Amino acid sequence: MGYRFRNRALGRSPNQDRDWDRDRDRSRGRNRERTQNRGQTAVLGIVLLIGVVAISSLGILLVAGETTDQIRDQSERERVEGAFVELSTVMASSSTNDDISQTMDLAAGQQGAVAKKDTGWIRVEANGSELVNETIGTIEYEGDDGTRIAYQAGGVWRETGNRTQMVSSPPIHYDPRTETFSFPVVTVGGEQTLGSGDVSVTHNRTRTFRNASVIENSSVTITVKSEYYRGWEGYFARQAGAPVIEDVDHDERTVTVRLGYLEIEDAFDSGITVSEPPGYQGNADVDDTDVTVQHGSMPELDGVVAEMIADMNTTENRQWSDTPDNGPWILDGSGTQGPFENGTYFASGVNLDDDITFDLADGNASLIVDGDINVTGSLEVINWEQPGDENHTLKIYSTGNLDVHGGGLYPEPNGNDANAQQVQVYGTSDMSIGFHGGTFEGTLYAPSDDFSGPNEVIQQGQCSDQQACFHSNPDFHGAIVVSTIHFQGGAGNTFQYDDQLEDAPIDIHPEGYTLPPQLTYLNIFHHEVDVENS
Repeated sequence: MGYRFRNRALGRSPNQDRDWDRDRDRSRGRNRERTQNRGQTAVLGIVLLIGVVAISSLGILLVAGETTDQIRDQSERERVEGAFVELSTVMASSSTNDDISQTMDLAAGQQGAVAKKDTGWIRVEANGSELVNETIGTIEYEGDDGTRIAYQAGGVWRETGNRTQMVSSPPIHYDPRTETFSFPVVTVGGEQTLGSGDVSVTHNRTRTFRNASVIENSSVTITVKSEYYRGWEGYFARQAGAPVIEDVDHDERTVTVRLGYLEIEDAFDSGITVSEPPGYQGNADVDDTDVTVQHGSMPELDGVVAEMIADMNTTENRQWSDTPDNGPWILDGSGTQGPFENGTYFASGVNLDDDITFDLADGNASLIVDGDINVTGSLEVINWEQPGDENHTLKIYSTGNLDVHGGGLYPEPNGNDANAQQVQVYGTSDMSIGFHGGTFEGTLYAPSDDFSGPNEVIQQGQCSDQQACFHSNPDFHGAIVVSTIHFQGGAGNTFQYDDQLEDAPIDIHPEGYTLPPQLTYLNIFHHEVDVENS
């Protein structure tokens, strides 16, 4: 009854109901099939997801394992480095204390550290004599990755492959105010293995090298032989500048440095002497087989020139001027100026637009200039050659700059047959030097330990911060001593060393004036300290 009522209510006949039921059954079959397919797809997706997660987890575990090892190794290296720096401080303190032993907690890693007695040496020489030749020891730690951390002669070094870095500097000190170089060498006295934990540090003995206490007007050569010689090289270069590095022998594992002035007698034994490497640009004709470059510092003349200005600025030395009393005393070659003969001349500047000569037939001449020297004309020295070896010389001392702009300074004859010794120019450490073409035959001495620039004569390109600049193809015949030098120009830029200057008896400073030594006092101590586990 209900069935018929529902059919009537829906407005369908019994046949239509049977068709509807058949369609419903087919639909349910298709739905069951879709459900089964979706179930299989879901299972396959879950299996794939589990595989991906498993692979990713394995990669994460491997990476995490490697990262954990790296972190552990790095953490151990940092602990050991810190412990070695503290050890260097304790050893330095113990080296001057004979009374008691000092203790500290040494983090030496799982494998510990090894104290070795004779792993290298330090040699100090001056004036051709060996002042110090002492062996040095090392306390060394080596990590699993091959990194080595070592205490040696007061410094702490880290070596990774062929690279050595300084962790803590050795107690080497130079005081320019007192011109004192101090080098306390602190080294270990025995050989043993040091484990992590408490260690005792005890002063064993100290040797003082009293024969090395006073070094005047000389340079000191220090040679260090060490497995960590690269670190020593970097340390000396950072402290005193790259030019102090005289030699690095990778086969012998040694580094040699020179401190202090070069021998003043050797000032003109090379064509070029510089505190910093010379620069080249273009086709500068500087033949290394003809011109040797010497690296190192020479004594500055600032004090000597200032003293000479004060002494020589007199009416007697200004008689060459039309106004000797009130000035100006500018030497320019005009009017009645010249020719000049032997004697001493004072000028407040040189501005040569014309030509002048110095006739040295009767003796030497000195020109003291409290100002700049600008040469667009020429200054020629004649009749300088005398019988025997007593040839006469013109010496020029200046507080200002030197600018040769198309002109020339030279002795007769003008050419390679002249002796550059006959024209000598001396300047202060602040002298800027520029050659715009022109000719110079002589010696030029204006050393500077630290020329800060700028070059006030040539302010362009790479010349702007160099003390001496060769520009526009000048001809230079002689020798030059400066802080920095730059060659810029074409094939006509000629620099030629005068071989007659080698071992020539040239007095850099005049009689009655002395040069202050750069290095006067040398304090060297060798402290031997015993380190052992408590």
